[in-house]
Amino acid sequence: MFEFSAMVEGFRNIAAKTETTQEVSEIELTKDWDSKNIEMEKFPLEDWRKFEVEYMDQSQQELLNANDAERYMSDDIGLNEKTREFSDPAYINEIRSKNENVDQVLTRQEESLKTNGSDLNYQRIDEQLERYKGTVFEHQLKDTLKDHFDIVEDKQQVVQVEWGETKPDVILRGAVEDMKIGDLEINKGDDLFIEAKCGSSDYIRSEMGHMVKQVEGHDGNSLVVLTKDYLDISPEIRAEFEKKLAEKNSAVYVVDVKATDVSIGLTNSLRL
Repeated sequence: MFEFSAMVEGFRNIAAKTETTQEVSEIELTKDWDSKNIEMEKFPLEDWRKFEVEYMDQSQQELLNANDAERYMSDDIGLNEKTREFSDPAYINEIRSKNENVDQVLTRQEESLKTNGSDLNYQRIDEQLERYKGTVFEHQLKDTLKDHFDIVEDKQQVVQVEWGETKPDVILRGAVEDMKIGDLEINKGDDLFIEAKCGSSDYIRSEMGHMVKQVEGHDGNSLVVLTKDYLDISPEIRAEFEKKLAEKNSAVYVVDVKATDVSIGLTNSLRL
């Protein structure tokens, strides 16, 4: 087994020669590379960047994530700062006070735990809240953005698309000002359609195909809003996903909170 540093140096030497000759197209690698049990028979030179990102040291990865965060979370309406409150039990209770359905769901969980405090019931409630956090996340987005639009649609609307029908998660009508959210520029008077996902990086990745289809039902400015778990997905996969979204005139915005934090905040908001 080669040491990682030795392999890196070997790749760099080959890359330097290839830059002038363009004759080397792939490199044979060993099995069990760097104790990661990865079998790689061929390694195209153009894929070197993928390995560099995957196995870079922690400080480099943190720097990359910081740059990504700045790019994905930028806005000119204070949205980034507000989304940090999405895991705050006090803010979740504020959302609850404004939404009867949210209040009913959480009240049922509270009543169940008050009558049955077993570990098994706590586990069951935790699983239910885990499934429900996406709905709470949508209400938080509506609440956070409501002052920037004339109308926030209370109920999901069915939109016909080529493959059937879809229901946008959030619809906001009539922007009260020009604004920028991520890479999306919204003009005064425009509408905004949002597809929202609150979940782990694995969950977000598994939903990428679904999200690309969902944005076809966005009749206006289109935005996919994701929890910060999105940054844990490899840059190559994110780039391909965003390319497909761009082809459908949609963009990505990342809130400054992770899905696990929303889950914990939701549990801690229960009045027991």
